[in-house]
Amino acid sequence: MKLNDLRPLTQETFKGTYRLTGRVACFDDEGIPYLKLRLSSCASDIVVLAVIGSIVIPEHLGHMDLVVVKGQACVGTEESEILLTDIRRPLQADVAGLPALQTLPRTFCPKPEALDQLVAAVRSLRSAPLQMFIKRVLERRDRLEVFLKAPASRNYHHSEPGGLLAHSLEVAKNVLVMTKANEPEMPWELQELGFVAGLLHDIGKTYTYDTWGKPTATARLCDHADMTLEACAYGLAYLDKVDPDAALALRHIWTCASPGARYGVSPAMTLARYVRDADAQSAMADNQRKAYRKRQPIGFGRLGNNTYWRPSIEAHG
Repeated sequence: MKLNDLRPLTQETFKGTYRLTGRVACFDDEGIPYLKLRLSSCASDIVVLAVIGSIVIPEHLGHMDLVVVKGQACVGTEESEILLTDIRRPLQADVAGLPALQTLPRTFCPKPEALDQLVAAVRSLRSAPLQMFIKRVLERRDRLEVFLKAPASRNYHHSEPGGLLAHSLEVAKNVLVMTKANEPEMPWELQELGFVAGLLHDIGKTYTYDTWGKPTATARLCDHADMTLEACAYGLAYLDKVDPDAALALRHIWTCASPGARYGVSPAMTLARYVRDADAQSAMADNQRKAYRKRQPIGFGRLGNNTYWRPSIEAHG
């Protein structure tokens, strides 16, 4: 490839805010140095070129850093590329103005369809404080990659890469289903609170797994449920200021509904029960699917120490 052969396409411009998810130093056929950068958002992954010396590149840009870029689509004799005309670090106002979950990097998500569902669901929330809360919890560089990649368990339910995201989304949706079935009169504000509680009920696992799905030192020393409030601390501090009752309700749901009420407080709202039951149903349904994945779904099946049974039911006309 020769950079000097690239010609801009009229009206084909490029701009946006992305995470830097890859960088390779290259030389073109004439020895001109350039960087090949992979930029990722929740919707797309794009490879762009930054010609060294033609634009000012911020110093010390690291993996997963946010960048604001502008560029021009260009065509050459055999290829098309996007040449950057500007790259900079975003201002706080730039990030605050982005749609919810815009900076989750699609390139690191093994289940892009689940990511699309997550983004659509969060953006459909009517509560602006809850949207901002989720942004402050999930769009953190030290947590988001694990949330997208990690399994929900090592050997049982949703144990594949991306399983944590899929399980979290299932639980959140099931909380809404149970709420509407049992308490259709529940205010939408509380229904959305239940969705958020279900979505982040396992967020503590971002401390107990690494990006490869392997247990961390934290997993050997702490239960993931004990890390939930820590993982949500930045978001809860925000909610404490704008909607303190919502912050308190989330803390109550995540602590009281643990198996055996480990913190000694019984559930004081039905949402806590819905989150607990939605979690258990999502896990058991996936375990049952795995127990029968190599055989007909009839009779007894096993997964680890768990036994499942499906009766043989004949259709009668």
